[in-house]
Amino acid sequence: MVTLPAEGRWSLRSLSDDDAGPALAFLRRDPLVNVYLISRLLEERFVSATQTVEVRYNREIVLVASLATNVVMARDPDAPPEVTDAAIAMIAERILTRMLPVRAIISPAELVEGLWKRLHSRLDPPTVVRMSQPVYAIAGRLDFPDLKESRFATTRDLDALVPACAAMHKEEVGIDPLDRDAVGYRERIRELVEKKRSIVRMQNGRILAKCEFSAVTTEAVQLMGVWTDPAIRRRGFSRALLREVCGHLARKGKSVTLFVNDFNRPAIALYESLGFRQIGVNRALIW
Repeated sequence: MVTLPAEGRWSLRSLSDDDAGPALAFLRRDPLVNVYLISRLLEERFVSATQTVEVRYNREIVLVASLATNVVMARDPDAPPEVTDAAIAMIAERILTRMLPVRAIISPAELVEGLWKRLHSRLDPPTVVRMSQPVYAIAGRLDFPDLKESRFATTRDLDALVPACAAMHKEEVGIDPLDRDAVGYRERIRELVEKKRSIVRMQNGRILAKCEFSAVTTEAVQLMGVWTDPAIRRRGFSRALLREVCGHLARKGKSVTLFVNDFNRPAIALYESLGFRQIGVNRALIW
């Protein structure tokens, strides 16, 4: 059983298509840090109805979490620490009593630490731990070009794109997704392409550089999978790609966010040189 502060009323409930409004308002107080959770509520509301939950204390939302196979959380930064800790305890209990496996926990570092403290004795240890992943954002770069050398990927690009995405994932995480589920992974990349969430720079059928959108809201796009073919790195292809992606999205009125491993100094140097600013720190546990 979860031990809660002695005083106050607590509730945890799944969000439905009809009652997501207060949670969206809560998340939009920090629309860049919470871009992934906002996107789930906006775009996958029927799917997320049983997976996205809110915790309330004295009728006020103090924490929102997506409890799909990837667990992502957002808290009220003004809530007392003991209230946040109790809300995390309720999330931990829900995770342990459901049937869905956990593939990843990715959230602000202090939330992941609090959740794992309550889960570590009940779950297998993660395969990969990323203790510090700085979160970056950039906005309004109308001085950057629109898409020119880069373009949205099409299904004709899948034979080149799927191996590139898998190589990037293996390089960053140490796990080859094609070994785990090649058919399912290809379908996930196909879905990103069909939703116009994959941008590539190509030459003679070869991907020079690419990135995907992991989350899209009215305010922002979260990038993932920024990658350059290892044989041609340090030649400016990722820089050119990102300039065009950020310029294109600025013209759509959207900020751009991403997070990166703290030990990836070349990537951090690239983002900061383009004008990205740090807005937070994530932690990731991956199975």
